[in-house]
Amino acid sequence: MIADKSQLASLSVNVTKNIKTSASSLVDISDNTCVRTSKELQLKRRIASQFSRAAKRYDCAAQVQIDIARDALRLFKQQAYGLKEGGSAEKSSKYILDIGCGTGRVTRQLAALNINSHQHIMAMDLAFGMLQYAQQTTTNKAAEQQAGKVQSIQWIQGDAEHIPIGDNTAGGVFSSMALQWCNNSALVCREINRVLAPNAQGVLAIMCTGSMHELDACWQHIDSERQINHFDSAENWFNAAKAAGLQVEMLQKNFITWHANVRELLGSMKQIGANVVTSNTRQKTIGRQTLQYLEQYYQREFGNTQGLPLTYSVCFLKLRKNAN
Repeated sequence: MIADKSQLASLSVNVTKNIKTSASSLVDISDNTCVRTSKELQLKRRIASQFSRAAKRYDCAAQVQIDIARDALRLFKQQAYGLKEGGSAEKSSKYILDIGCGTGRVTRQLAALNINSHQHIMAMDLAFGMLQYAQQTTTNKAAEQQAGKVQSIQWIQGDAEHIPIGDNTAGGVFSSMALQWCNNSALVCREINRVLAPNAQGVLAIMCTGSMHELDACWQHIDSERQINHFDSAENWFNAAKAAGLQVEMLQKNFITWHANVRELLGSMKQIGANVVTSNTRQKTIGRQTLQYLEQYYQREFGNTQGLPLTYSVCFLKLRKNAN
């Protein structure tokens, strides 16, 4: 179901007045009234389009994202519920915000943490295609398995820099491998602090500086005009969270994927939408000769018996909003 404008207005003022407890509930805010620049809108539309196209193949290709999300979920259980590995939730906050929910795989795991059937997950993503896929997949799984654990999910199209829910609404926040696509870490953290209820906690897993450094080094040698994303540093995210008024602890970890050749490596990025460049510079098509040069240099500089490495450098921010 696509919410109409009056429903969206209610949601923006106070999500508790409009929350739906149905897996088929889907809110489209693609035509929201936030004031943005044309370049910002173009970039966000491009990112949303790229990930929407990747929706159906994402879970099959996104093993590294699954590994990162697993670590983030473990931290979230410890942070928000005080659980150790293998434990179950003894208490739950009513509304949990999942920023960048993607295909809904981790969203369903968040929903499954609850044991008292009163928790609602607000699953938000910029890519409407991702949300449609997540909603349909969740509905299908609900029919096959334990419907009660997935029917309390509200699917919302939204932007982490302009979160479309009311102040002090969320009892917890979770995000894995989504916020690196935002240009303004300070604004993201202020928005998270705004929507969190007092004492609410959460975990953010964010790709940061150092990610894909092997590919970047190769491009700098082969074609210095070609770009990959240069992600914000872990320190900047930490400082942005503190400046927003949040209590924050940070962990960092590198995840490495291995590939037989450059074509496979680039393909793995494209399959999950991660080849989008967050600048507005038009990217050139990779010619056959350029690809051969890239393969040779990558193999020489970074290749070993495991193949070609691609590093994802991730910071995990453990957050708590102050009581007042």
